[in-house]
Amino acid sequence: MRHKPGERKSSNGRGWLVCLLFVLVAAALAGCSIEMNTEFEISSDSTHAAAETVETRAADPDAAGAGRSGTKAVCEAYEEEAGNGACSYTIDCDSARSCEEWSARMIGEMESWLGDLTYSEEWDVDEQESEKEADVLAFYEVDGSELDLDPSNEDEAYYAWLWERFAWIIPEEYREMITGFELYDHADLLAYVVQNEDDYEEWTYAANLLQSTYETERVMTDIHEFGHLLSLNADEVDPYEDESDCDTYMLDEGCPYDDSYIYRFYREFWKGGASEDPDDYVTDYAMSNLYEDFAESWSYFVMTVRPEGKTEADRKVRFFYDYDELVMLKASILGRAASWIDRNVEWE
Repeated sequence: MRHKPGERKSSNGRGWLVCLLFVLVAAALAGCSIEMNTEFEISSDSTHAAAETVETRAADPDAAGAGRSGTKAVCEAYEEEAGNGACSYTIDCDSARSCEEWSARMIGEMESWLGDLTYSEEWDVDEQESEKEADVLAFYEVDGSELDLDPSNEDEAYYAWLWERFAWIIPEEYREMITGFELYDHADLLAYVVQNEDDYEEWTYAANLLQSTYETERVMTDIHEFGHLLSLNADEVDPYEDESDCDTYMLDEGCPYDDSYIYRFYREFWKGGASEDPDDYVTDYAMSNLYEDFAESWSYFVMTVRPEGKTEADRKVRFFYDYDELVMLKASILGRAASWIDRNVEWE
């Protein structure tokens, strides 16, 4: 799960985007036509689509993405089909090394467009409200990438958009364990994944009805939640092993295999106990426990370039570079995330 963090980071000039979003929302509520054109330029041809007029995206939100669950997006010339109706910026790499280089270039382009990709806004949340249980509003079964939703229903159309973001960004073969999608209301719990009680190999992805202001933070949250699935799925953790028979480190979700990502992460960074030094973590929230430290470090791995520092936090991000398959997965997620953000960052 991912709560709103209590820290602030530099927005790198993203204040203009906040103002723009307020204008768009106000205009949409008033039914106005927005006569606004942007001169915003992108530094390479591969990311030129963000320079479209604001009027186009505000007037036709369905044109911004695939629209609704099960609808196929029309990929642009600089994109490639990513399966199940999603698009991805064309990924020009075929090895871990070349994919790391490509990812670094892609992150540079995205940062020139959006600023710090790991930026998180701070919410003023009543502590008592924050401690309350989430109020579940709806639950849907997931079949691959599809949900049985009515696009003519305003609420369900919004639910479909929330699910579509996660399904767009995370390749289907890496989320096959998800069989349920849940909507809930909570003061600051952005999203969570939970192991199903009836089948420990299946999971539910849940999204808060209340979303962050920034599309980049929403994407970052989905990548964080996928970090939990990456580390706790049945290929990594035996969900049926008894604690008395576990030779690694027993988790609530089961016993990690000896070569699992999370057990190696535990051995390297948590076996000696939890550090109380904030500099050992990429965020304050990562200090919560092993689970959140892994997921936060994973999301920073995906959304930032390889850190060169010697801090424990830097070492945790570099941990993922030891796995060629994760470096290549990073490129896949980045390409899909860039495509999604390009379609949605100016439409709220």
